[in-house]
Amino acid sequence: MEFRREVVQIWEYERGLLYEKGRFQRVLEPGRYEFWSWQHRHIHKVDMRETSQTVQGQEALTSDKIGVRVTLIAQYRVVDPVAATHKVESYANQLYQDLQLTLREQITGRSVEELLSDREALSTQLQKDVTPRAQVYGVAVSRVGVKDVMLPGAVRRVFLQEVEADRRGRAELIAARHETAAARAKANTAKLLHDHPNAMRLQELETLASLASKSGNVLVIPGLDLLLAKNS
Repeated sequence: MEFRREVVQIWEYERGLLYEKGRFQRVLEPGRYEFWSWQHRHIHKVDMRETSQTVQGQEALTSDKIGVRVTLIAQYRVVDPVAATHKVESYANQLYQDLQLTLREQITGRSVEELLSDREALSTQLQKDVTPRAQVYGVAVSRVGVKDVMLPGAVRRVFLQEVEADRRGRAELIAARHETAAARAKANTAKLLHDHPNAMRLQELETLASLASKSGNVLVIPGLDLLLAKNS
């Protein structure tokens, strides 16, 4: 019987699980390992780098019975290679299912308006709920984010109409404020001129001076001698 030597290289971002005759022995740190075939050893390598998981277009009914499709992305990494390998068949598949179920639970507990107005709250709650579940099988979830919320066509049109109506209302309110301010300024000016007639005369003279300064203008002012005499 021929025995052969096997060499396994474990990189910096990996950890190795050493099995002998099918039994787990220990975790191997990065490095180069050699063993003989007669030892019946096997090394299973686990990637410890951060990666992402996308839950695409999950459909569910909101609390106000409107069907939506939500896509989210989660970032995670293995922190316990033994648990990630021994607790579940595939930690990536298990995390996907946990994200999927948790997302459905959160959607059914919220209205459409809540989903659209505060995605950050939904993302925060999803991470809070999924994190302890993933820790059981050696995975740490660093971030969960809602990427898209898709509404049925009819519902989308209604929301767009509401947004447009809200924009028009704000524009009309701003225009009304400007008109009110302009009317108040005119009223104050009229009162000032009424209470101070000389101010009216001064404004007339300034206007005449402005017109006369323009090339080609010829001003004919009847009674100018009386106006000057009155103001002297």
